[in-house]
Amino acid sequence: MLSGFYTIASGLMTQQKKLETEGNNVVNSQTPGYRTQRVTATPFEQELYTRFENGNTENIGYASPATIVKNLTTRFNADNIKTTDRSMDVAIDGNGYFTIAGSDGKKYITRNGGFDVDDEGYLELPDCGRVLGTDKQPIKVGDTNFTVLSGGTVLTSAGQQAGTIMLTTPADDAELTQYSNGLFGAPANAPTGAAGGSVTLRQKALESSNVDLNREVSMLMEAQSALKSCSSALQIYDQINQKAASQIASV
Repeated sequence: MLSGFYTIASGLMTQQKKLETEGNNVVNSQTPGYRTQRVTATPFEQELYTRFENGNTENIGYASPATIVKNLTTRFNADNIKTTDRSMDVAIDGNGYFTIAGSDGKKYITRNGGFDVDDEGYLELPDCGRVLGTDKQPIKVGDTNFTVLSGGTVLTSAGQQAGTIMLTTPADDAELTQYSNGLFGAPANAPTGAAGGSVTLRQKALESSNVDLNREVSMLMEAQSALKSCSSALQIYDQINQKAASQIASV
């Protein structure tokens, strides 16, 4: 009788994770460079066989049907670049990511080019960290009247070269961990360099998130409905067990 609780509980946890993930997509629909995430679920019984099989095809037993969250997948397709007329906004037209030296000492990559200038005159991504140049040092622009050329060279308001924005290009099959503000963990040994060839930088422009808001809201409602159904099923199953216990005891 208790196996049913495990089945329903697995459904509750899976739908709760979907609800959280799709809600996060909706919240970040206006975050420049944000990438949509999806929950990948798998049957628990299949997961159990995969983990313990190791070439042995002997039946190891049966588990109650259940699903578990296997991982979060990220959709990396680029979205539209929109003109903002804000001089500190920079968009990447092509492949690659800006490289950020985080305030926590770690390095991140992002397609979010909504930059600003900190109190010391360095180009930064607000609340994240400073933008790195091809010399792997933060770029000091002095004030907000800087210019970014298509190849990534940054000129100060006085016309002096402040540095060249570094772009990191992870492999297509690289597993990137996504954080807030459209940040991803910088992969080790990923190629870095300046824009060039088919990749250019565009000042006074930002890349939108790739969140399809209509689809996300629909999936959010679907997850809410499924979560409610699992909750109702859990209550019904509990009532059935209570009645079974009381009737059996009265016999």
